[in-house]
Amino acid sequence: MRQLFNRITLFFLAMILVVFPFSWSSVHAADSYKSLDLYFPTDIDGHWAYETLDNFVNADLLNGYSLGNGEVALKPNHPITRAEFVAILVQATGLHSTAQGKTFSDVKAGKWYAESVRIASSLGVVGGVSSTKFGPDLPITRGDIAVMVVRAFSSTVEFKGKAKTFKDVPNYYAAASISKASQAGIVSGMTATTFQPFAKATRAQAVVMLERALKLEQTELPDTAELTTLASNATESEIKAMTEHNYDQLSVTYATYYTGYQLSYNFTSLEDLTSTLDEETSMDIETLSQPDFSVIENSNRYAVLEAAGGKMKITINSGEGKQEETVSMDGLYKLRKMNDNSWKIYAILPYEE
Repeated sequence: MRQLFNRITLFFLAMILVVFPFSWSSVHAADSYKSLDLYFPTDIDGHWAYETLDNFVNADLLNGYSLGNGEVALKPNHPITRAEFVAILVQATGLHSTAQGKTFSDVKAGKWYAESVRIASSLGVVGGVSSTKFGPDLPITRGDIAVMVVRAFSSTVEFKGKAKTFKDVPNYYAAASISKASQAGIVSGMTATTFQPFAKATRAQAVVMLERALKLEQTELPDTAELTTLASNATESEIKAMTEHNYDQLSVTYATYYTGYQLSYNFTSLEDLTSTLDEETSMDIETLSQPDFSVIENSNRYAVLEAAGGKMKITINSGEGKQEETVSMDGLYKLRKMNDNSWKIYAILPYEE
């Protein structure tokens, strides 16, 4: 679906840029954005958890491993470490705390995971593998993930329903959390009767459990009008800046309304298309109809909007004749709540025509 959006947007941007010189001072002044290649890991196509993995990558919640050639691999079937999971958990949930947290001898100041461990431990979400060590590089078990998730979502998720009975879960510290997580549908067994609590959790299993919990958060839902207005403003501001050839404003629009994959794609597309400029070409843009937005999925920090009815006509006049193209803006807009409590769009997925 992202590939289809790329083609549509590339056409639209190309039609605008072929006429007017573009200054990159505005883009470089915008917030930093990641290389677009980082959003296309090479090893998740066809994976059972593809949708969740792709979603987390798009939202900047999950990073891949560099292959040294500009490409990345997500390694979805590899074990995930305790440090990696805590970092993803804190980022995805927006956990924050100013308290000191627990002191672990193996969590050194300045390590990429140190701040996440401080936050999570200060809130009682995580503990150590001993009284003095956190074990950041140790693989996390499925049972430990259940414990951390239940603690992290204890005030925002209703753990109700019928708990599953797993014959391989002994009477140990994680048993109650595994039971509660199964009540809410956050965890399921490896089989109908086994959970494998001491097995190393894979990266895919970890993000699937976390996404399920995030979707169940319904205690502080954003106002519907806030989300639909944001999407409308983003679309209108972007189109207005493009039609007026105001690229400084376009840069501000991108930095204001977009994050993750969508931010990277927008700026990268503009940069790539500068090589296609043609000063002899003229163009007209006509907005045929503005899209209407409605919320189809919603939780405390994540939302999915549907855009319907939006169309624009682009007319190109060149030495080779006139070309017209009607571009639909129908599709899904994925949004996340940022740490400053603003909402931004991290992916736009168009409907196939």
